[in-house]
Amino acid sequence: MPKRTAAALAVLLVTALLIGTSMPAGAQNQTVRFDGRVQWVAGQLMAVQLDSGLSVSVDLARVPLDQYTVLGRGERVIIIGVITDGNRRVLGTSVVRGGEVEAP
Repeated sequence: MPKRTAAALAVLLVTALLIGTSMPAGAQNQTVRFDGRVQWVAGQLMAVQLDSGLSVSVDLARVPLDQYTVLGRGERVIIIGVITDGNRRVLGTSVVRGGEVEAP
């Protein structure tokens, strides 16, 4: 993903998370994807630093354990998830280990 696209996606994601409940219901259940590095994993919660430098919390309750229990701090990941009604974090559906950013 080119840096410009990743930065735009990060801004969109953070804006959507901050607006949260004021968004129309249909817009809140959109699937999102972002690339970054693991900051930490604790139980079913992960913090990921996006390539833009912003940090996002990911709820891992719907992600299979084998996709995130082996992750270490600083490891590259691709997160797929959904922004849901009233949440201030992404509800993760998939974590891909070692995701690489595409060259522009």
